[in-house]
Amino acid sequence: MSVLATQRCLVLNKSWAPISTTSLRRAVSMLFNERARIIEPDSYATFTWEDWSKLRPQVDDDKFAAGEVFFRVPEIILLSEYNKLPRPKVHFSRRNLYKRDQMTCQYCGAMPGSAELNIDHVLPRSQGGQSTWENCVLSCIPCNSKKANRTPEQANMKLRSKPKKPRLDMFKINGIVKPIKSWEAFLGEAFWSVEMKD
Repeated sequence: MSVLATQRCLVLNKSWAPISTTSLRRAVSMLFNERARIIEPDSYATFTWEDWSKLRPQVDDDKFAAGEVFFRVPEIILLSEYNKLPRPKVHFSRRNLYKRDQMTCQYCGAMPGSAELNIDHVLPRSQGGQSTWENCVLSCIPCNSKKANRTPEQANMKLRSKPKKPRLDMFKINGIVKPIKSWEAFLGEAFWSVEMKD
């Protein structure tokens, strides 16, 4: 797979605060269209794509090719036109619900495998329940049969935790994106501790 598809860049807003990561392909597009600049992590110098493209990669540098020309991989970009990138949404889907509930019955804690789990409406549809993050959970077949067309209270059952919409973690795009050394100066404790908003 191409480095353009797999490599990620840290994205800083105009005030140099980290807001997300993006693919190298998208970062290069933003740089080429002058919507961002590259930050050289050792000196904090900023470069336009035109200036950066004149720098030839050293032996130890990560690089990518465009035709027969090799460019240094930018690791950090600074937005120049706006402060926020649109955040991707967590779509309400069967796959994401299984991920959120970690393939676990939310009533008894069993992990029987995907074939033995189904989606339960906490407030049944027959009682006005909707198909939403806050009203759907995974349940094993025995718990689903026991609960039937009732609420957990009516069935004398207890949920392990209150269902809610999961947050999109910017470091979980196609697996965990591990921060690289050049990002350390920008990813302090405050960055990891501040609650991310949808």
